[in-house]
Amino acid sequence: MEDISSVNLPLLQKLKMMLFALSTTRLIIFALLLLFVATLPSLALLLLNPDLQFGGPGWGADNVGRMILWGCVLAPLLETIVHQWACLRILEKLRVRASVAIVLSSLGFAAAHDYSVPYMLTAFFSGVVLSTVFVVERKKRGYPFLATLAVHALKNWIVSAHLLLA
Repeated sequence: MEDISSVNLPLLQKLKMMLFALSTTRLIIFALLLLFVATLPSLALLLLNPDLQFGGPGWGADNVGRMILWGCVLAPLLETIVHQWACLRILEKLRVRASVAIVLSSLGFAAAHDYSVPYMLTAFFSGVVLSTVFVVERKKRGYPFLATLAVHALKNWIVSAHLLLA
């Protein structure tokens, strides 16, 4: 019987090569799209169990300033510092493999977004995307902090605009 990891290796290797070949701008755009894909497992969970609530910070249209300041500026900045910059750099110094560090960082990111199980699920997969951007940019000697911050802030801006205009 063939080892499952060897079956997936070529696909993972191709994905890794593709990510490293992207310019920073294209990586940001690709990651931004993936952040919206990251919501799909939570949507499936909500469809299977309609009693679950998605939750969230609960900043409505009456708190526009708070939503923009916290959701689009301060939260992405602070979360990038804690969950990508600090966490991944510490794990790197401890010689933790990048893939394991990405998962650990993402678990912390999900735990910080404990509004509901579906929200944490989305946050976990979002954390995987954000941490991957950080790791890829760091290994390319690019702009890991700025690229990750840009992806996170843009995603929050898009979601905030949707909530305000809906």
